Amino acid sequence: MSNLTVSKRSYGVDVASYQAETVNYAGAKFVLVKLTEGTGYINSKAKAQIKSAKAHGLLVMGYFYANHSGSVSKARAEAKYAVEKARAYGIPAGSYLADDFEQGSGNSIYGGASANADAIIAAMQVIKEAGYKPLVYASASVFRANINYSRVIKSFGTCLWVASYKVRGRQDAADFNYFPSMDGVAIWQFTDNYKGYNVDGNITLIDLKISSGSSQSKSTKTAVESLSQHPVVKWNIGAVAVVSNSKGAYVYTSSKLDKRESDKLKPCGSMWQVFGLENGAVKVGKNQYFDGRAVYVKANPIAYNDSKHAVAKIVLPHTHALDAPKADAGKVYGLELNSKVEIQGRVGRFLKIKELHKGKQVYVTGNRAYIVL
Repeated sequence: MSNLTVSKRSYGVDVASYQAETVNYAGAKFVLVKLTEGTGYINSKAKAQIKSAKAHGLLVMGYFYANHSGSVSKARAEAKYAVEKARAYGIPAGSYLADDFEQGSGNSIYGGASANADAIIAAMQVIKEAGYKPLVYASASVFRANINYSRVIKSFGTCLWVASYKVRGRQDAADFNYFPSMDGVAIWQFTDNYKGYNVDGNITLIDLKISSGSSQSKSTKTAVESLSQHPVVKWNIGAVAVVSNSKGAYVYTSSKLDKRESDKLKPCGSMWQVFGLENGAVKVGKNQYFDGRAVYVKANPIAYNDSKHAVAKIVLPHTHALDAPKADAGKVYGLELNSKVEIQGRVGRFLKIKELHKGKQVYVTGNRAYIVL
């Protein structure tokens, strides 16, 4: 069993097939083990490295090397593959899994900062829904130039694992005079040669906690399985929080979570619009906050980018495809209640439907077709 808590400013390492199966480095309190790459590669040493790290008392986490570039569908598939292996190889539920996003080996960082953020958020959501805490790894320069990382932070709080080296070669300790000042940093990878061991060296800026031991409790697992994984929202709602705690969740009056709004629990499965994230708390109204551990947060990419694709569900009867994105547009054909249509972006509050009618683009009013998250 790994330690359940590592305090901030503790050192750790990350390992892949290049390192030995034995994970025991002086001063290291945690380890991130490479699990997979894309949906076809597995680190052949991962299982042994995880077992060794646990035996040496390290808090054990994992990561997968992205091949998804800016593709949301590939990101989800790769995250699911990594989650599969994390469970099979013994990374405790409630621990951390990271999307390693860098240039090369099948991954491109040059598809646009917004598209990259969409894909990363999709992968991180899969990780969160599986009962792990999501992280994303990249160099400081990639975060700044190639990922809209403020959106990632907005969705998942302090979740960046950032690489930035003061010098090439051996470093035994992190120099915070060189720290890359960025919001949302959970772990800083400060060297690729920690203490001369030829292994990456990291330092955590937050307390790392495995919240649920080596496996999910029965009640938590039941709650996760019973939740609707795909709520629907209006096109202009940026994110929602779904209460995932089986007993429900309290609303607090500040992000400090020190005072309840009332002693009545909000029910498991209830959905709330998200207005921001503060100190690990999810803001759902004026002076209303949930503990971030009690809810899932689902982002709506089409609310942030009018050229994003999505699936929408027809929520009102007598809804029609329209021949133009305007209130007095002509009705082209009917859309069945509760049916789903592929959306290829929007014009204001009008959603662009994938299908063409006689070679012409058609639309549906956004308040009649909600986005499926």
